[in-house]
Amino acid sequence: MLPLLLHVCLQMVVGPALARPRLSGSFVRSAVVNPRETDGGARIGVLHQKLDALLHHPLLRKLRVGITVHDARTGNAVFAQNADSMFNPASNTKIFTTAAALSVLGPNFRFRTALWASRTADDRASPDVMRGPVFLQGSGDPSLQPFDLVNLVHDLSRRGIRRIEGDIFLDGEFRAEQDLEKPAPAPGFGSGALALNRGTVRVRVFPTQVGSSARSFLEPPSSYFVLRSSVKTVAGKKAKILVETHRKDGHLIVEVRGRIGRKRDKVIIKRHVPDGQSWIAATLSAALQDLGIAHVGEFRVGPPPPGPLLIQAEHLSAPLSEICRVVNKDSNNFVADVVWKTLGSARFGLPQSLEKGARAVAEWMAPLGFEPERLRLVNGSGLTYENRVRPVDVSKMLLWLYHSLDLGPEFMQTLAIGGIDGTIHHRFRGASQGLVRGKTGTLNGVSVLSGYVGSHPGVLVFTIFVEGFRAKRLARVRQFQAQIVEVLLKHVRAGIQEASPAPWSVPLSPNEPKEEGDRHEEDVGVGDEEAL
Repeated sequence: MLPLLLHVCLQMVVGPALARPRLSGSFVRSAVVNPRETDGGARIGVLHQKLDALLHHPLLRKLRVGITVHDARTGNAVFAQNADSMFNPASNTKIFTTAAALSVLGPNFRFRTALWASRTADDRASPDVMRGPVFLQGSGDPSLQPFDLVNLVHDLSRRGIRRIEGDIFLDGEFRAEQDLEKPAPAPGFGSGALALNRGTVRVRVFPTQVGSSARSFLEPPSSYFVLRSSVKTVAGKKAKILVETHRKDGHLIVEVRGRIGRKRDKVIIKRHVPDGQSWIAATLSAALQDLGIAHVGEFRVGPPPPGPLLIQAEHLSAPLSEICRVVNKDSNNFVADVVWKTLGSARFGLPQSLEKGARAVAEWMAPLGFEPERLRLVNGSGLTYENRVRPVDVSKMLLWLYHSLDLGPEFMQTLAIGGIDGTIHHRFRGASQGLVRGKTGTLNGVSVLSGYVGSHPGVLVFTIFVEGFRAKRLARVRQFQAQIVEVLLKHVRAGIQEASPAPWSVPLSPNEPKEEGDRHEEDVGVGDEEAL
């Protein structure tokens, strides 16, 4: 099914660009098309009437709304309202984050987590013994899981290592790998280089029979965690669950109390792990024991020993193209900011910072025709009230990506697919399923939806910004955004019928395989997903 997905993306993204030269950021033509000046003038006139009717609804009329609609093939503006006004993009910021990272770092960029030591296998007197001290160095991999550390130990076992003599150190600080290869101790540049499961543990609670204890599980499982649950199943759908953690005897005790309604599907609560280094040490220790590698020494939190050190085993993350799917499809804030800061440090060196990420993204966007004074992006996730962009800038970026042979197919696969996966898996079902690829954005009083609707040759690029509503109106605002996109899709279909599309045109298929990020859960406690 993966070749089908790539074929579909190429049809939507690459197909219309084959006959044109590479486009600059000035491709957006912001003057709204006059219905009287086009062959499909009557059809565009009907589109304007329908959109105006929606925008004059009593709810939207009281709010601040910015909209752009562009023809993806020509770049012509089909409809616009407040297109040049500044809005908070919320998680639409991730469009800029992932586009810049895929371009600068490359879709095949991978984070590395490695075990370093002062000796190689060839230097050892006994080939099955590795003499320490050993040091675990990370690079900020936001996808690092306990089984990845187990695989590191597997690598040692496959090399024939049966004994490690010396302490194993880790401290989670960033370091330049070239510094670890030098004789002097490698300096650290701030924390965040090692984080299992994004530094969180997830509690899943499922109801049973009324009056009985609920079923509770921890994810990911680990011998470091001890679960103590006293949740009861009650009648109804409501749930009230408290989760507390504390350390005791080398373990993290996770206490879960409360009640869950019998008619409730499940409750999922995330909590930060307060001592991530102990979790990592426990994971490595268990892996060494399970794989029969004796360890004569201790696990310690501290810097690496003086070098030169050499890599003894390594884990490489999934490619950046897959990590960006988590950023855009699931709108994961943690991963987005890691990518943003990684981009900044790749361009301007350690230590990492949001400021360096902002400089790197601005530097990348300038040659594309974006005006720095008209953009303010301070982080990569959009979880802030400081970011400001114009709807037309989001359109410009989406249009540029649509026509980019290098980035277009990779970027398109990071977006949520309407009715199928990501943050719009529950929208655009039925006849619209698979025909919308979009990025949502949500903060208090802010809702944004941008992306592509239709299939070649009738794709439209849209942005819909809405600000100034109360939290209880969010669902209704999203309904209006979906209605606007449905109107655009009907417009596209009418145009395709008139134009008699080329026989090789392929619509986005409702049967596309689901991506990695298609699980959507009720997360309570940690703001990894879009904040409300």
